[in-house]
Amino acid sequence: MSVTSIEPAHRAIPATEGEREQMEAAFQAALDLLPENAEFPYDVRELARPLFEAGWISGVRTGHTGPALTDVPLPPHTFGTALSNLSAAMHADSGASIGQLVSYHGSQERAHGRYWVTRIERELDLRGRESVLYRLSEYRNGAFITALTGVHTWSVTALPQHWQR
Repeated sequence: MSVTSIEPAHRAIPATEGEREQMEAAFQAALDLLPENAEFPYDVRELARPLFEAGWISGVRTGHTGPALTDVPLPPHTFGTALSNLSAAMHADSGASIGQLVSYHGSQERAHGRYWVTRIERELDLRGRESVLYRLSEYRNGAFITALTGVHTWSVTALPQHWQR
């Protein structure tokens, strides 16, 4: 009977300062290749950065970044397409949108009911995870009146109705 080792053949080593510097320069060079009208939100770029870093450092460690830096650069649309896909994926699962009717079922039980989303705040924490908070409002006497602020995505269910004036 043999015992199979699950130990990796090589010990994992975090990215070195030099690898990070190279990655930052390459990431900025890739961003600079984007057309001027390709305005990607900061949070999309910051979500792309760790993916780029992992790919770049893997390439550095296996010796596969040289051609990309010298005579064979990637086509400019390659990075733009990757960011576009990331942006679309990020917004596809973003929950409710501004002007959408939602059902609130959060911790403030007295406030359970239907509201209109009148503001969405997106922030990245120190680990790069996105936090989305909603401002929910009621429509009374021709105006939106704020009912709840700082509402988490898990406290609402988006309904199919959108605001129409």
